[in-house]
Amino acid sequence: MLVTVQGFFEDGRFIPSEPVKIPEHKKAIVTILDEAENDRKKQQMVDLTECFRLLDESMDEEVPDFPGANFHREVEL
Repeated sequence: MLVTVQGFFEDGRFIPSEPVKIPEHKKAIVTILDEAENDRKKQQMVDLTECFRLLDESMDEEVPDFPGANFHREVEL
């Protein structure tokens, strides 16, 4: 079984992004990414800001009138 755990290093310790149980005495391979936790958080904030900007821009758009679905119709089986 192969398990991937995301997290970051702080004060020489690995801090997982979410709780994970790792069995004792298992071999592990650690890959250090060329991205700091702060860089990831900054990118998330930029993405979220862009999302809110797009939502604000769409507030004045007219929504077409779609016909409603009739879920109470008879169906032949």
